[in-house]
Amino acid sequence: MTPLDPWGAVRAAAYSHYPASALPVEAAFGAHTRGGWLAARRDGGVLVPGGSATLAIWQAESTGPSGLPDVAPGRDLPRCLATLVDGRIAFDVGLF
Repeated sequence: MTPLDPWGAVRAAAYSHYPASALPVEAAFGAHTRGGWLAARRDGGVLVPGGSATLAIWQAESTGPSGLPDVAPGRDLPRCLATLVDGRIAFDVGLF
């Protein structure tokens, strides 16, 4: 069980206590983003031109080879700077 923490969930899936069950970071990220929308039987999780933006903007201290944040154990997880829901600002730390 992990707390409701998006990057913590990606870390838990990529660095499982059971190494045979671990996913690559890219697969864990995809499962947590697009997979969550599919599980909810909703269309979303992908940004497309002309689509309404539902997204979060994150600040990461470092990135791995894939360009995703480095979520290895012991690393600081990304911090949310803003969240948009259907193109409207829902949360903002002063970015906008």
